[in-house]
Amino acid sequence: MYFEEIDGERQLDFVRKFDYIREAGTEGEQKAAASIQEELRSFGLESRLEEFPFEAFEIEEARFFITEPFEKEYVVTGYGKCGSTPEGGVEAPFLYAENGDDISLGYATGKIVMVNGPVRKDLYEKLVKAGAVAYLSISGAPIDEGEDLKPALYSLPSMKETPIQGVCIHHRDAVDLVSRGASRAKLVLKQKLVERISANVAARITGTEKPDEILTLTAHYDSVPAGPGAYDNISGGAIIMELCRYFNAHRPKRTMEFIWFGAEEKGLLGSQEYVRAHASELPSHQFNMNVDLAGQLVGGTVVGVTADPAICQMITYMAHEIGLGMRTSNAIWGSDSNTFAWKGIPAMTLNRDGFGMHTRHDTVDLISSWSLKRSAMLLGYIADRLGNLPTFPFPKEIPAEFMEQLDKYFNR
Repeated sequence: MYFEEIDGERQLDFVRKFDYIREAGTEGEQKAAASIQEELRSFGLESRLEEFPFEAFEIEEARFFITEPFEKEYVVTGYGKCGSTPEGGVEAPFLYAENGDDISLGYATGKIVMVNGPVRKDLYEKLVKAGAVAYLSISGAPIDEGEDLKPALYSLPSMKETPIQGVCIHHRDAVDLVSRGASRAKLVLKQKLVERISANVAARITGTEKPDEILTLTAHYDSVPAGPGAYDNISGGAIIMELCRYFNAHRPKRTMEFIWFGAEEKGLLGSQEYVRAHASELPSHQFNMNVDLAGQLVGGTVVGVTADPAICQMITYMAHEIGLGMRTSNAIWGSDSNTFAWKGIPAMTLNRDGFGMHTRHDTVDLISSWSLKRSAMLLGYIADRLGNLPTFPFPKEIPAEFMEQLDKYFNR
């Protein structure tokens, strides 16, 4: 019986094998890719390693000082991909602009501006437009201790122009400089761009009756440099590995492609490389089923669908059929499913609430075999139905409002 073959403990054992940092382009990510291929071979399935280069950054120097009315240097981390300050850094009046609202930024011209972070593309553009000469963002919480006092490491998306540079400071230090009336600051940032290599791991199960219709089941296996990324997202990798094992033994009518993406944390780079490299066969792709954030015991499960809202109703009906609680959200999702939807392929991401994303606390200790099994059963049931129905139940259409949002998301 289907449910009896889905093994939560086996998935948890898989997660335990990856209890190390797997930042894209590092030996940790390479080691993980090899382990995924080894796991696939263990049940008789060969895979492809599809390597690709990407542009990364190395921070050489990041410093921040208050120069008036007191002198103090604070510990900061540099923002990647925003360039380097002029030799000697930038010194200017200091402004705390809170959330970067229009009123506060009305005073930003010629100043180093601190905002409640992180700074993403939209806020960066607002800071530039407001005339800021540099920026400082805030991470962490007032209750942090020890190594959690280190500011987070952020990066801008790749942008054509980066006229101002920025660093990140911890919440406690931000409180200190504001409470002491900091009025003038100096910021130094030096970095260089480097090329690194990441890779996608892909395994294909050819359909028995409709091999030219392709379903993809995907998850990213890289992590941020802060922690080992058990929840985000090797648990997702464990779920699709379990389903790959199942469908390898119970071949579906439609072809299923299982893909573990590299460099997702660098901006969905693995999935973007996949659709580029496989552009000629995209007309055969019918639906993308992605997993991102999974495996924690306490939480709720949501399926984010970037496609016609009728698909949400279909998935909800399937969840009722097997009695697994979940909800749907008809929206774009900040994961690899966006990449497929942007190319006109209906897509979904299965996501579960959890704690510790992008921190050192994201470890296997918080992952549950019970949760992994439930998510694998839900996704597996959806994939099984779609993989074997005589006629595919929905068209390949992405609503126009989603395409507009995706164009903005991918900076097109």
